[in-house]
Amino acid sequence: MKYPIILLSLFLSGCATTGQEEQQTIEQLTVSKNYAGLVEVYKSKVIENDQDWDAQQKLAEAYLKSGDVESANFYVQRVIDLSDQPSGSAYFLKGKILAKNFDFEGALQHYSQALALGLIDAELYMQRGIALAQTKKYETALDSFNLARLRGFNETAVKNNIAMVYIYQGDFQSAVDILLPVYEQDTTNSKVSSNLKLSLMKLEATEDSNETSVEIDPEKATTEVEAQSSAGEAEVSAISAEEFFEAEAVNIKSTPSERKYYIQLGAYDNMPEALEKRNELLDTRLPISIKSADLGKSGTWYRLLTGEFDTYRQARTFAVSNKAALASHDYFIQVIK
Repeated sequence: MKYPIILLSLFLSGCATTGQEEQQTIEQLTVSKNYAGLVEVYKSKVIENDQDWDAQQKLAEAYLKSGDVESANFYVQRVIDLSDQPSGSAYFLKGKILAKNFDFEGALQHYSQALALGLIDAELYMQRGIALAQTKKYETALDSFNLARLRGFNETAVKNNIAMVYIYQGDFQSAVDILLPVYEQDTTNSKVSSNLKLSLMKLEATEDSNETSVEIDPEKATTEVEAQSSAGEAEVSAISAEEFFEAEAVNIKSTPSERKYYIQLGAYDNMPEALEKRNELLDTRLPISIKSADLGKSGTWYRLLTGEFDTYRQARTFAVSNKAALASHDYFIQVIK
């Protein structure tokens, strides 16, 4: 009996070794994002057993990541239709495929099914938020993005997409408010930089501002330096704001044009310099905002403003009452219509 036992032991050991090697191969292919290699691994499993639903779902995932949406849909649909108990992750995958084909309503139905089956993955809430935003369910989209945040999704990505919802709604100031602190922390993030610039430009266009210098404070004076500035486009987030504006008009909030007065502490031709100067003004303890101004051929300026007043007298009174805080800084009263 000892010989069969030895042979069985060797056979089991060989199977274990083969399984470990295969798993290592899969991990290496996954880390290197070699999706074509993953397709080959899982496809061989499906060829061996066309009812291996786990392999077919993973094959569908690999196809989707490689860009072959049709093949991904074929295999995941088999899992949903033919397996005894398709998992929530299968419905989630199907939803992502539908979203790739711009069927966001269909995607939402499958995301809901995934949630009903107990899947509470952060990425699910993120993708669901994107689909909700694309179908104009903005408030629910914000809730979904925040649920993704609570489940550990990348904070910057969440905030970027929340800002895109505000842009879709035409609430450009809210978009700036959420993106500006993110940009201050990392000025190299191209998505945040692009969307912040877009929000600032749309905000300026919405306000339809006509700038006029009313009066230079007799005790303080400053000069504004004109410089060329390019408003070139960069990469945007998963919710493509650029494509959105090309596809349809935004629901811009219509508010009557009113003359407002501000204390302007400077104007700069690029955002990084404006941020640097704003940080230098923190000692004033005044709320300082950055607003862009499109000056046509002269480029884009980024203005440092504090206060917002209905009359020139109010602005002047504010400047006088904060004379000590503004003592070492140049400023003037700016009117924006």
